[in-house]
Amino acid sequence: MVGVGQTTDRPAAGAAYRDRPTPLSLMAHASELALLDSGSDRLRAAITDVVAVRSFTWHPSNPARLLADAVGCTPEVRTSTTTVGGNIPQLLLHQSAARIVAGEDCVVLVAGSEAMHAASIARKEGIRPEWRDEKSESATLLADEDVPLTALEYAAGLTQPTDCYPHFENARRIARGWTKSEHLDRVGRIWSRFADVAAHNPYAWLRDGASSDAITTVTDRNRLVASPYTKTMVANLPVDMGAAYVVMSAGRALELGISADRFVFPHVGADASDHWFISDRLRLDDSPAMRLLWESIQSTGVRADDLDAFDIYSCFPTVVQTAAEILGVDPLADERPLTLTGGLTFGGGPGNNYTTHGICQMVDQVRGTSRRGLTTGLGWFSTKHSWGVMGGAPATEPFRHFLRQEDVDALPRCETLALDGDVTIESFTVVAGRDNELIRSTIAGRHLSGVRTWARNDSPDVAHELLTRESPEMAATIANGQFTLRGN
Repeated sequence: MVGVGQTTDRPAAGAAYRDRPTPLSLMAHASELALLDSGSDRLRAAITDVVAVRSFTWHPSNPARLLADAVGCTPEVRTSTTTVGGNIPQLLLHQSAARIVAGEDCVVLVAGSEAMHAASIARKEGIRPEWRDEKSESATLLADEDVPLTALEYAAGLTQPTDCYPHFENARRIARGWTKSEHLDRVGRIWSRFADVAAHNPYAWLRDGASSDAITTVTDRNRLVASPYTKTMVANLPVDMGAAYVVMSAGRALELGISADRFVFPHVGADASDHWFISDRLRLDDSPAMRLLWESIQSTGVRADDLDAFDIYSCFPTVVQTAAEILGVDPLADERPLTLTGGLTFGGGPGNNYTTHGICQMVDQVRGTSRRGLTTGLGWFSTKHSWGVMGGAPATEPFRHFLRQEDVDALPRCETLALDGDVTIESFTVVAGRDNELIRSTIAGRHLSGVRTWARNDSPDVAHELLTRESPEMAATIANGQFTLRGN
């Protein structure tokens, strides 16, 4: 890696849409910074591949071509765009490194951005951003996607990440026997550490810090999203941010006059996805894919104690806790924070491109040193996982890329059916509206046979009872996809 660039355009009070950046301008600015960071005026003409990380709000047919033209790449440059997934920037780094190790002479620029804050201002002003209608020739897509949820999951009210990730969080609470107070205290303190990191990150979107109590307490400004998560515990999507990096062989970089003190070396990468449907996963509070990725990385001699820095993907606290458990790192006590950005709440959550920011931060951490760090990406419903280690010095062995999908696919699956009867509650969440009104409750219940069943209840009284219970042990009765709470 020879160049990284980040840009964060925070709005001034009263800013209008006309004052805001566009997705292309953010991506181009970050790319220019990455080129400048390399120290070479010959790098631009040497780029062979431009990859645009897919935006949530900007969908031209080939954003990579628009970017290539904006930064002055040669007409012959190959362009492609990705599909959805916060793992994508990390995966692209692994794929690029593997191509180079295999002998391919490629110079890859990866960039992404979001202008969701600008889009929200435009919406309030009744304006349709002109960039919503930009077109270019069709791009090469790097992957396909499937339907993300089952019919039973949809029927129970699982439609968005904010409906699903709380189930992973509460499954952890129930499995470990934590009371509501114990759980909130733990999660709040983890997230407060992330807020502290963001306060010292010049690229972070929110830099004021936040206490544990401020993060976990429901107020008009910090509404309940889906228990236990408040607004300041979920990814902060309405940001205007861009980030980019350039990766190439060290030999080619030296030919272009790039000084070796600019180099950062990918050491090892690993990729796999957990079972696609949440219902198929044996446990909601674990990730076999993450475990296999870390197993692969450790097979190269890397240990958690050897790493100097981490940037763990952090769309919700649950995935940070899962990763920390797998790494054997205490997210509250370890002197190494698990983020370099402040995470997707405080650092900012620019859609699929957050991990590019984490990579850029890690490059700045290890460049010119013997330090090493782990960056991770995650996509969909804690489904796609990408973990990689990089260092300021070359590894003792060539870059290795582990693909563990066959191993994950061979793992057993949970039987999930629309089955009536008595269940113990494996997980639950209460979904709230923008005015903190309680909309619905959903549970994952386990029958004595081990079969999992999803169910919902739209009663505010049931929602209130779930929200106020201190004990994690709960039971319910399910009939026709609806549940009622049972016992104490």
